[in-house]
Amino acid sequence: MNAIDAVLLNSNEVAILWLGQNAYVLKTRRGTQFAIDPYLTRDRNYRYIHPEPPVTPAVFNVDYIFCTHDHLDHTDSTALPSIAAYFPNTMFFGPQESCDHLIELGIDHARVKPVQAQTTYTLKDVEVTPFYSILPNEAVTTHLGYLFKVDNTKIYNMGDTNHTVVESPETVLDLVAHETPNIAMFPIIGDTPERKPDDAYKFAKIVKPQIVIPCHYDCFADRTIDPQEFVVLLQNEPGIETVIIPYKGLYIYKP
Repeated sequence: MNAIDAVLLNSNEVAILWLGQNAYVLKTRRGTQFAIDPYLTRDRNYRYIHPEPPVTPAVFNVDYIFCTHDHLDHTDSTALPSIAAYFPNTMFFGPQESCDHLIELGIDHARVKPVQAQTTYTLKDVEVTPFYSILPNEAVTTHLGYLFKVDNTKIYNMGDTNHTVVESPETVLDLVAHETPNIAMFPIIGDTPERKPDDAYKFAKIVKPQIVIPCHYDCFADRTIDPQEFVVLLQNEPGIETVIIPYKGLYIYKP
């Protein structure tokens, strides 16, 4: 967190810190910091590649936190209330189920904002538009991805997927592709054994970002993969560069 705090950025540049799985912290040139799915808890019921949390809630000082859906590794029921207690100005956003869960956990409802798909919200120097990453009738809980616009740079994080999206990714990604994101983050493995790098490859070919960042790995010991398997798939795809951010590593996007 000290590393991203210290970064100075120019127009259209964005700093991206990866904390494993789908957990990111992003920073704008004006200093706004926002997080996606910060998963900081280490539950004794799981075996982790990194047994210690990437950071502690006591140092997780960000302006906004966005949850993609109400699963433990995307809406952290232990860490998020602690972050709220340490940092009273942090605001929380997500689908209705995540927001209801956070309020039940004791976070003041005034700090928790449910968001709607295909509605754009302006927060300081960040515009954010949620999109369904799984169609509503295909999942028990609402799954959103987020398109963030910082200056003229657009960053898309898909969150999670299921087999229906893999079979017909255009159903959720055509709207995202229309927004022409510069950067896209896609899951390459995850909650189901069927998910594989080939799925993210299909997503990248539809969205066509300049930069694609693989995610949703390097957390649970039984659900991880070498990201180079994804890199190989895209190496001959013109116009798309794959960026691997190391665990707890910082990447600066420079247009």
